[in-house]
Amino acid sequence: MSTSPTPRRPFLLTAAIIAGPLAGAVWHLVEKVGLPRTEAADYLAQVAANRSNFAISTLLYMVFVGCFIPLGLAVMRVLRGRAPLAATISGLLFGLAGALGLVVSGMRPLVLGLAPEGPVIAEAAAAYQRYQSSPWFDFVMLAMLASVLIGLVVLAAAILRTGVLPRWTAALLVGGFVLSSGEFPPAVTILGGVVQLAGFLPLAGRLVAETESKTAVLT
Repeated sequence: MSTSPTPRRPFLLTAAIIAGPLAGAVWHLVEKVGLPRTEAADYLAQVAANRSNFAISTLLYMVFVGCFIPLGLAVMRVLRGRAPLAATISGLLFGLAGALGLVVSGMRPLVLGLAPEGPVIAEAAAAYQRYQSSPWFDFVMLAMLASVLIGLVVLAAAILRTGVLPRWTAALLVGGFVLSSGEFPPAVTILGGVVQLAGFLPLAGRLVAETESKTAVLT
């Protein structure tokens, strides 16, 4: 019998893989306001009319984007044996997307402060407009979206090339991202989140299976 320490089962990583897309789908279902690029006064008016809803959706959004960080770790762990370069690139990009997403989500409570109950005042709309039109806003949003998209494409290419996961998951991951982009009607957006969740399930299963296999060898 080996005296090497038994590998710990990655329950937290596995849970994050599932919780992230699930929280994203529920977030799209709960969110009642438009996209952040909506005209400032209209966006703040929607937030003011749905304050409790906006607070709940903010928590869901934080879970959704935050889970990209452990997702990146899981991708590197599962793919490193078959596609080490792709694993590193995709994993780091997912981690970056998660970090940038948390920065974006951290601004949402400030939006609540700019949208008190009642009519939106001109000063609040002007303040949000300055934030919305700032180069910082565009940089963070575009960098976050680009990191997710490129990370998914690299992951999908590695899956198709190596077969480390069922190849149909590549189509689900990329297709789910496109459908859940927010550019489509709510029903399609929610469907995209569910599709992406289905694409990530084999990754979670492979993560657990590999750990169990190492545990069996050691014991």
